[in-house]
Amino acid sequence: MLGDPASAKAWLVDNRLASPGLEYDAGDLRRLTDVRRALHELVAANGGTGLQRRAVTTLNEAARRVRLGVRLHPTDGYRLVAEGVGVDRPIGELLMSVTGAMTAGNWNRLKVCANDACQRAFYDSSRNRSGRWCSMATCGNRMKGRAYRQRHGSSRPEPGVQADRAEAAS
Repeated sequence: MLGDPASAKAWLVDNRLASPGLEYDAGDLRRLTDVRRALHELVAANGGTGLQRRAVTTLNEAARRVRLGVRLHPTDGYRLVAEGVGVDRPIGELLMSVTGAMTAGNWNRLKVCANDACQRAFYDSSRNRSGRWCSMATCGNRMKGRAYRQRHGSSRPEPGVQADRAEAAS
């Protein structure tokens, strides 16, 4: 969805992170995809992988570019708002959401799917926070089926592998 500036803009507008009137160029797209990659690495660190220094640097640089302001809201009182120019405003909104999730104690529930062909980020809603797959119906079922076939020496082709790889590529 972030393949080119036009599709990135559409995604930002659809997710209410940007207004339709703003224009983005290749540099904006690069910064946006760099932040996405860094956030993915930050989520992956919740699963026990070490946090990459590059991800921390990217997110800190993005945070420095974002201008935050304080606004009085009629019902919510004072709140932070992202005021950055161009792509910095939606990046600021994303970083404020991350900070809010960390403050609320929900950030560690975000994980990366254990299916290497998937690698989607997901919210672990399990009571004991032990979720490993984005969906038990798809990735969980496939991974458990693979493990079963490996334990029992089946030579049948794995169902869904091509679908996993096609989905991960998109």
